[in-house]
Amino acid sequence: MQTDRFARARILMEQKRYDLASNEITARIGDDPEDPEGYILAALCQYTLDRPGAGDAARRAVELAPNDSRAHFALSLVESKCGNLDGAEAAIRRAIELNSWAAGYFGQLAAIEIGRYDWSAALRAADEGLAIDPDDEVCLNHRAVALTKLGRHDEAAHTLEGTLEKHPEDAYTHANRGWTLLHENEPRKAVDHFREALRLDPNSEWAKAGLLEALRAKNWFYRRVLQFFLMLSRFSPRVQFGLIIGMVVVVRALAQLGEQVPAAEPFFAVLIFGYVAFVAATWFAKHIINMLLLFDRDGRVLLDRQQKCLSAVCTVLMVAVLALVASAVAGTDRRAAPAAVFVFLVAVHLASVFQIPAGRFRLLGAGASALILGLFAYERFERFELIHQFAMLQMRAGSHDMWAAEFQARKADMTEEQIAATEQGLQNSANSFAGSLRRFRSRAEELNSWESVLGFASLGGLLLHGFLAAKAVRARFESLM
Repeated sequence: MQTDRFARARILMEQKRYDLASNEITARIGDDPEDPEGYILAALCQYTLDRPGAGDAARRAVELAPNDSRAHFALSLVESKCGNLDGAEAAIRRAIELNSWAAGYFGQLAAIEIGRYDWSAALRAADEGLAIDPDDEVCLNHRAVALTKLGRHDEAAHTLEGTLEKHPEDAYTHANRGWTLLHENEPRKAVDHFREALRLDPNSEWAKAGLLEALRAKNWFYRRVLQFFLMLSRFSPRVQFGLIIGMVVVVRALAQLGEQVPAAEPFFAVLIFGYVAFVAATWFAKHIINMLLLFDRDGRVLLDRQQKCLSAVCTVLMVAVLALVASAVAGTDRRAAPAAVFVFLVAVHLASVFQIPAGRFRLLGAGASALILGLFAYERFERFELIHQFAMLQMRAGSHDMWAAEFQARKADMTEEQIAATEQGLQNSANSFAGSLRRFRSRAEELNSWESVLGFASLGGLLLHGFLAAKAVRARFESLM
């Protein structure tokens, strides 16, 4: 009976009917709770289904059969999914020590190195596995990923085309080929592979994401933005954040240098404007293109309700930003430029918050953004009031100049007493104006300092969103343990 349950579970797993296989395995463990085979199969099933307890089952299997390489392999899979790459590597290396002729183990080692962004190490591991079994799909696919990230697109394409010849019904390989074609700037060809991947596996999130990117990349402008992100994806998250922060620091330095070297200020202003425009494109191009995808058959199906709503809101906000920028350039309202900056930040934070998976981490990110934007809104209102005060100062200055001009025109006809009184009045007016101007400049300096602090706080909030997104993904997989 127990042997029959094992046989049925394995057949069901081969058919990808993991729910039914899990039932057979649970019954098998109930019959003999000390048999490691049941825990090995349970760990693999629960790992595939993203169910809690996969880690416990894998550790129990290692405890009962410390010399069974499959138990260590199962533990490595679970540890890598939970983000514990060191633990995953230790487990898979132990599995390789126990059985160095299993190509799939080297495929798992390659996956771990891919998670570390160590493309050369991933390529070496995949090649070791292929030396054992040249047809191992996992090693072939991971080899293609590593080659793509190393910029060796021709070799990656050759690897995947050969794999598809041998395994034309493998959804993962089709999706992988689609992503390599995106790296090669061939979105139209990529669409065909992503569609085939979804035909073979309708639940493949990787293929769905790839098809959306390929459809967006049909747009010339977004294709350039996507190429930048694909290039950036070759680097680890720390390096990516470092590059982003570095660019912000450079922009701030250029702005300060422009103030010190007025002759070069227009050139620096063009560079800063180009950077801001590029940042806006990287944040919002996807959402604006999503609006266009609503008129595409595949796009309407692939975009969920949240993506559609977010794209609509971001598009409206960006239109508002452009309108405010146009008003600022035309000089019709001094408040337009600071208002455009605030609306832009609102759109950036909104888009960033919804990159965090739903749950407590998204709420935490939304709370942080609400606090930062609330302080920024207060600063904007204070700045608007300062702009109003500046307008009043200009009116006072105009009135003072008119009074002085009128006095000079009538001075010859005035008595000495009238002249003295008028001159005293003009002096009092000038002194009052000078005091108001000093207070205005002092408040302007305070607001500029406050704006700089809030600018860096806003950047910190966006970095926090990235951290929370990673934590949310990890928390989801840690439930497997």
